[in-house]
Amino acid sequence: MKIRQKAIFLVVVLFSCACFSVSAADYRVKLIKKFYSIGTATISGTYYPTGNSIARVLSANLNGVVAIAEPTAGSLANIEYLRRGQIDLALLQSDVAWQAGNSTADNRFRELRIIASLYSEVIQLVVRDNSNIKELKDLKGCRIAVGDKDSGSAASIIPVFKAAGLEESDYTIVYERFTRATESLIDGYVDAVYYAGAVPADGIIRLNAKMPVRLIGIPTDVRQKLLAEHPYFTGENILAGSYKNQKADVTTIGFRALFAGTERLSPNEVYNILQAIYESPAGLTDLKLRKSDATRGIQPEMLHEGARRFFTAPDNAAAPAR
Repeated sequence: MKIRQKAIFLVVVLFSCACFSVSAADYRVKLIKKFYSIGTATISGTYYPTGNSIARVLSANLNGVVAIAEPTAGSLANIEYLRRGQIDLALLQSDVAWQAGNSTADNRFRELRIIASLYSEVIQLVVRDNSNIKELKDLKGCRIAVGDKDSGSAASIIPVFKAAGLEESDYTIVYERFTRATESLIDGYVDAVYYAGAVPADGIIRLNAKMPVRLIGIPTDVRQKLLAEHPYFTGENILAGSYKNQKADVTTIGFRALFAGTERLSPNEVYNILQAIYESPAGLTDLKLRKSDATRGIQPEMLHEGARRFFTAPDNAAAPAR
């Protein structure tokens, strides 16, 4: 069963159960005019709770709309679900979105459109505190956990290590979910955990409580090379004190977490979605989103027309006509 079909079935069951649990005089049925399925990532990461927050805001503020966050393998999987029309909206890493929209291959995703740039995701490479790994080149011959195979984190590791002079044959990739990867580091099954996400990451905090760990930075020359060759990367710093016993800033790179859809969404739909997210009283206050950052890391040609109208319109402008 497709993701969309599963979600619609769930909504129908929930509404049916609600109707049978109260008397006819008590319940009110919400007429569902539009259903949005939002592709996120695994439930242990940051995309799933972010998707749930977006779904909550859209369902609460858009008349006749029900939105549900769907757990998936991550950005690469979400691209394919969007392409096939199995989901309506998705969270994507900016590097994955850029590669999908700019590929020279036959599978270029020309219909992909970005709705908003939400927040920065920082690459964090974690090793045991007593590890002999001091810098990227020391990862030669090591086993590195990178997340699910179809996750954006796993997709971003190749250009980073290549810029540091490491070939794919120099190390072994282990595809594991972040929660399992941290246990593998404790057990000694892997030598490092490669993670892309917000700082501080809850998983790293919990790992550090069980075992002392260190962060491996990306040297300035490697970072400059990455920024020059890949427009979707951003220079980032993990500030001292972000984690227990972290005494110095760690230089690294990152990208943006994007909220995306396709050309199948009308400008009016996207405008209303963004209005609910950024301007409703019950907006995404927990994510502390800023409109000033909402187009950061987005290629102008990939920005959805409805988003372009929203972010350039006066604050009191009404939604565009269909």
